[in-house]
Amino acid sequence: MKKILISRRKGETQAVILNDGEFESYFIERDNEPPKFVGSIFLAQVEKILQGMQAAFVDIGRDKNVFLQFQNKNLREGEKILVKIEKDAEHYKAARATLEISLPSRKIILLPTTNKIHVSKKISAIEKTRLKNLVKNILPENCGAIIRTAAENSTADELAAEIEKLLKLWQEISQIAEKKKKPSLIYGEDLITKIIREDFFELETFVTDNLKIFRRVENLIPDEKLLHYDGEDLFKMFGVDTEIKNLQLKELPLNSGGFIVIEKTEALTVIDVNTGGCDEIYQTNIEAAEVAMKQIRLRNIGGIIIVDFINLKTDTDKKNLLEYLEKLAQIDRGKTFIVDMTPLGLVEITRQSY
Repeated sequence: MKKILISRRKGETQAVILNDGEFESYFIERDNEPPKFVGSIFLAQVEKILQGMQAAFVDIGRDKNVFLQFQNKNLREGEKILVKIEKDAEHYKAARATLEISLPSRKIILLPTTNKIHVSKKISAIEKTRLKNLVKNILPENCGAIIRTAAENSTADELAAEIEKLLKLWQEISQIAEKKKKPSLIYGEDLITKIIREDFFELETFVTDNLKIFRRVENLIPDEKLLHYDGEDLFKMFGVDTEIKNLQLKELPLNSGGFIVIEKTEALTVIDVNTGGCDEIYQTNIEAAEVAMKQIRLRNIGGIIIVDFINLKTDTDKKNLLEYLEKLAQIDRGKTFIVDMTPLGLVEITRQSY
């Protein structure tokens, strides 16, 4: 079961998710930083087609245009389209968008612009077939869906209820877009809304030290699960204040005596694993993998990540390390993909931040 802790202090909103007491996720939004739009849907206007690249720059009504890559679709300059933001702008790089609109709920992600149905890889083959048939019978012909892991063992009525809500939301989005004359935000979720949607069914307690946030979520969360904390430090009360401070550190120690160093650049993030004199190279790498993947998750690091593990001598050890990384990636709510290990022992990871 999960505890959601939300603290609002000094122009910042911080969120911590504890899963059975373990520090699972951490998020922060600062008032003085540009808003994040990943997952938001915009009415956009095509400004410039990049010939030969199947790409374009589109105006979404913000200061800077957004980069859009598309396939099998003919766009023309000046055309109005709906896009979903995949990646926020970073440094000198433009935000990235897609034409593939998706609307998530707990068990289903609605794909209103395609008729394809996908099922989570974590669900067994027999259950995949059952769920796919149920969803296919519920969806309109012109809609697709992604059936999430949380849908396992769900009934037709439970799935139909979620799909009905998503279809209604899509109808509202489409109607709003039709009325808009200029590029603008059509639909978006803030941090608190996203967290409640993702973790509501596993929620044990929602605790906040901010009365305005408490009032806002009163109609979303049952009274017995909602608490207002009026003490001095919410995170210290739940014993996560030290772990939050550690997220600012460049160097983190390992129990084995080794340590990892996290360096973020404009192009990618590099994590270097050091032995610290320990002779147990494989075990140090395993421990480093666990710490590194946790920090990637908690710091919400996105894009390209390179982990420089200590050189392993046998193919078996390399294979076991990659399999362990795959296992750790599965508990991340961000889309994390373990690419491969290079001949130099560098592990390539890509991650879409949450």
